[in-house]
Amino acid sequence: MFRTRSSAILLGSLGSLASLFAGCGSSEELRSTTVALGDFSKPRAGIDPDAVAMDPRVLDGSRDRIDGDGSASEEQGAAGADADAGPFGGADVAASGAAASDRRNGAQRDAMRPPLDEVRVWPVESLVGQVNGRPIYAEEFFEPIEDQLRVIAAGADRAQARRTLEAFVAQRFKAAVDSELVVAEAESKLSPEQQAGLFAWLRSLQEETIAQRGGIRAAAEASLQEEEGGSIEDFLRITRDTQLARRLLNERIEPRAIVSWRDVEQEYERRRSEFNPRPRIRIGRIRLAVESDAAAIERVKAWVAEGKDFAAIAAELKVADGGLWNAFELPENGIAGLEFSDAIKARLEGLAEGAVSRPLESRDFVSWYAVLDVETPDARSIYDPEVQLAIEDELRARRRIIERERYFESLRSRWVTDDISRIERKLIDIALQRYWQ
Repeated sequence: MFRTRSSAILLGSLGSLASLFAGCGSSEELRSTTVALGDFSKPRAGIDPDAVAMDPRVLDGSRDRIDGDGSASEEQGAAGADADAGPFGGADVAASGAAASDRRNGAQRDAMRPPLDEVRVWPVESLVGQVNGRPIYAEEFFEPIEDQLRVIAAGADRAQARRTLEAFVAQRFKAAVDSELVVAEAESKLSPEQQAGLFAWLRSLQEETIAQRGGIRAAAEASLQEEEGGSIEDFLRITRDTQLARRLLNERIEPRAIVSWRDVEQEYERRRSEFNPRPRIRIGRIRLAVESDAAAIERVKAWVAEGKDFAAIAAELKVADGGLWNAFELPENGIAGLEFSDAIKARLEGLAEGAVSRPLESRDFVSWYAVLDVETPDARSIYDPEVQLAIEDELRARRRIIERERYFESLRSRWVTDDISRIERKLIDIALQRYWQ
């Protein structure tokens, strides 16, 4: 989505229009109470007059002011109370109509006013600061990430949700600042010839975009608005900024992200075990209780004497997972390096895969062991081109990150004129007020 500044739009309330008809009945009643011109001199029955008495001195200019609530000031005195109220025949009728109007309007306002516990402060638009002379608006900043903030704020762990939300806002603000700084730096590095070339390229891109999207500017605008949420100018601006930033970073960072053959060798040695993994041995075990499994123990001994392998015996006894006990990384010295008791090592040493060991008997159990298999992964030499390219790409990616951060720090020290930490804190406070509460 294009980052465009969202303007606050104020819609006129329809409540005042509805209040004109408050107290009226159905449409039939409205038609029956239509006011004619003659009614102003002599009102018909059924019409509830709604008029307010006014001191004649207000009309002839002799009054300097009226109090802010619409009532006459103390200087009006008794003359205002005795004055004729107008064509409806005196102050009593006028006062009655005004009181009725006040009651109706007050009831409507009370009905429309939300309860106090539902009223919330909601910052609609706010200028939180400037970065390199460019304003940062809260509404513009939060609009593209609003859905993500709501998901984060809905976390069950409230404390963790708050920490995650604050970190997310801080990270997005840092990215926005870095983007602004890179674009500003890239613009300052353009020569007059390069600026002219950039302008010509953008004009060509605009014509190409319009041609690809119907050949008419209005159709292209509608297409971009539907797909990207912005105008052609927004599309060109973002494309321009992206290309300028990419060009600048390639010039400033890539020459510093150099990886030598010596670097590759050192990284390979550091991760030798990763490229030359040790074999893994899987060991099986059948364990039977002396008291409760006496009959099964005798059957196993007979099967071993007959020459049955471990897998067949485990299947006969329906041992889970085929009798798999555990898997271990085989040390350089083989089984002797495994962390077993000497009695188990003695039964596994020299045992062929799948063969059943001599029984290991204790007071409560009788156990048989077997080497199910030994998996030996392929070793990968440093002279393998894929290994070299993989190591080189990883090292270059790391150095790009380091050099980019160094470069951004230098840009911040030269371009930023406002307090970045204050802007970040203000954005976090607004985010917490909007989404976390």
